Amino acid sequence: MKIVKRVLLIIITVILVLILIFNLNNFIQIKIMKKDLATLGGYAVLEVVTGSMEPTIKVGDLIVINTKEKQYKKNDIITFYDVNNSFVTHRLKEIKDDVMITKGDNNNTEDEALPVKNIVGKYIFKISGLGIILSSLKNPFVSIMILVIGILICFLISTDKFGNPILDEDEKEFQDYLKEKESKIKEDEKPNKLKDVWNKLKSKFKKEKPKKKKQNKKKKKKKSKSKNKKKGR
Repeated sequence: MKIVKRVLLIIITVILVLILIFNLNNFIQIKIMKKDLATLGGYAVLEVVTGSMEPTIKVGDLIVINTKEKQYKKNDIITFYDVNNSFVTHRLKEIKDDVMITKGDNNNTEDEALPVKNIVGKYIFKISGLGIILSSLKNPFVSIMILVIGILICFLISTDKFGNPILDEDEKEFQDYLKEKESKIKEDEKPNKLKDVWNKLKSKFKKEKPKKKKQNKKKKKKKSKSKNKKKGR
């Protein structure tokens, strides 16, 4: 059971870290750096919203493209800017000098000829149906809710019913060892504290004793003086 919990904890933690990295990367590159597309190590992810490339790529799929690719040939699937400056992923049908012609696998006609410089990247692979999750993660509220729920699940998995962290046998032994060491140190400190208190009391007692003697001597002298006065009379 402990192994299952640990595996679940690792999986959830990895997912949460990836979501956090994805959102931070998108925010920095798109909102701050004002880029059209957020990349990480030269790779970018896009959600497919039309069926122009079916059955190869379907609506709702998530595709990964390599934006650093420089070599393109016929039948490559590429992502490019169309005439409306929108991202389109189609198959490259022809490339001559600085002009290219593309076509969607599910379309009957070819696209309008465009300059090669409009190419954004080359299609690498897809993850079926994950595009919907990608679009939902772009919503800040959804991302925050996922992170909060994930952290709560991690906390519940990693603690017992009393809220204490679940430890392995080695970790428990180490904790017990530390507790024993602390208790021994406290026990050793107790007699030392008693000695200190006793020494302080002794020193106070010694200081106070001679004062009393002096006071007694003064009283005796006064008494003797008074006696002598009486005799004189």
